[in-house]
Amino acid sequence: MKFIQYIQLFPYALLLLGLSACTLNVDVSEDDDPISGSSIYELFVIQPDMDDAFNILFVPDASYGDLAELANRQAFVDDLTNAIENSYWQNQAYYFNLGRFNYYYTLESGSVVENEPDEEGNFRCPSVTWPSSISSDGAFADATILIHSNNLRDCANPASGLATAEPTSYGTIVHETSHAVFALPDEYCCDSNYSTNVPILYATETACENDPINAAWRNCTSFVSDRDGNDWWRSEGNITTNAIMLSGGNTVWEFGPADWVIMEAAYLSFPHASSSSTGTPAIFAPNNWNRP
Repeated sequence: MKFIQYIQLFPYALLLLGLSACTLNVDVSEDDDPISGSSIYELFVIQPDMDDAFNILFVPDASYGDLAELANRQAFVDDLTNAIENSYWQNQAYYFNLGRFNYYYTLESGSVVENEPDEEGNFRCPSVTWPSSISSDGAFADATILIHSNNLRDCANPASGLATAEPTSYGTIVHETSHAVFALPDEYCCDSNYSTNVPILYATETACENDPINAAWRNCTSFVSDRDGNDWWRSEGNITTNAIMLSGGNTVWEFGPADWVIMEAAYLSFPHASSSSTGTPAIFAPNNWNRP
């Protein structure tokens, strides 16, 4: 079982002490035992009760080789710990609540292949082949993320919690995980699949302008979907760049206040959660933060 001991024992004390930087190192061993089935292992677990945490399961692609071999497994785990540090832990909404996330990995690989646009020229998400064990041994996961080496535009499915990302595309990792775990919508124009997601995205200007939830930041602006020609209204219209749900890529941006409404509700839904144990971001997009 892999822990950073001082984080495991004092997750919130760490935050109160000024969020000093920490390094996540995990060494694999032949003595490691799977925690589910024969292929799923702990990577970094803070919350021993799975029902009190978001459980993230990482899947390798074939470029990592046979993970039954320790050298290959260590290479994958090193990429994962690097990704955790440089993606989730570079974003306040995640890092201030790091005690609400457990991370796991599987030895079984999947693959992802880019698709051509559809007949109307609209972007289509890549085709993903998942190892069969994720629907059985990995069924506990709230998000399952395939880490791949090939360069393509990634996607996530909020209904299934399945997503893809490249190991060093840190902003994309946070962006796609936020679809998978929190069902946050894309906020960029104009080729995603859009639907009402209050208090972020609205189908009408009236709904956006009259929602009391967004009064603190309301700046309703619209864009037109390329897919169906419908208008969509963002309550965070003053945030036009440097926001995690507006973009992917390498840079990890912060969330907007509308995103946090949904994320906070999800954090507070855990059995032992409270307002005092939930870390509210100190800054929101478009301002950015570098972990000390």
